[in-house]
Amino acid sequence: MIPADAGPQDADPAYLAACRDAGLLVDTGTGHCVLGATQDPLNGRHYCLVEYAHPAPVTTEAAEALRRYAAAVHPHTGGVLLRTGPGVRLGTPWTPHLTYLRHDPPADADADADASGGDTDSGVVVRAAGPEHQGQIRAWLADAFEAGAAQQGAPVLRGDAEVQADAVMAAPGRSSLVAVAGGEPAGHATLLPFTDEVTGTDYLELFDTLVAEPFDVRAVTARLVEASLARAARAGVPLLGNVVHGGSAGSTEHGARIVASLQGRGWRTEHVYWLAPTPTATTRK
Repeated sequence: MIPADAGPQDADPAYLAACRDAGLLVDTGTGHCVLGATQDPLNGRHYCLVEYAHPAPVTTEAAEALRRYAAAVHPHTGGVLLRTGPGVRLGTPWTPHLTYLRHDPPADADADADASGGDTDSGVVVRAAGPEHQGQIRAWLADAFEAGAAQQGAPVLRGDAEVQADAVMAAPGRSSLVAVAGGEPAGHATLLPFTDEVTGTDYLELFDTLVAEPFDVRAVTARLVEASLARAARAGVPLLGNVVHGGSAGSTEHGARIVASLQGRGWRTEHVYWLAPTPTATTRK
């Protein structure tokens, strides 16, 4: 029997109730978790997603117990995705898959500013994207989907990346900022309203940002993020971003360095998705 109050205080009661009603909140014998089969919309890979667990999996041993349970329920998926809170460090066979970070707008942020002004040194201006920029933003989003898939060892066709880009472009509430230099778009930041269903927290998600060569990537990206924070301040919500980790050791370390760099600039980790292969029948006994 799963008690009605199962779970940590930061889980939205409405989320737990909905999962219970859908049969997704299950008793593992040592606790409770929400799990189900899911498919990556871009590369088509199937996973078992453990979105929530109580007690929270803060050790590799606890994560392994959940992995074995998930594999018994969904044995034919290609891996297990596990969500943990910040500060959790899991060992082999787990690797970080996706890290979500938040940045709270400073108290003195100009909530009335739609974007930042021009940079007298570089001639770059950040402003709200217009109709003339939408084609380039779509192409940049497709580039991001392609790059992210390749980084995770699952390259996709350009056409599939463009389908996902079109979905983002058509998402309700989507807005984009562009950095313009010499009348040409130099980069973008695309923003989406987002609610974390597990906690019920509302965010403005910095879905993607990209600066093209030969522009100063670091400086222009910082200006785009500053303008995005102004948007978040106006909405009264934190800005949410993510770092995609690769499947290999080298790319995983690269992702960790990016996370550390962001944390040094005012971002803090909200939660992390970890990935491990589905254990075989012999290893999950």
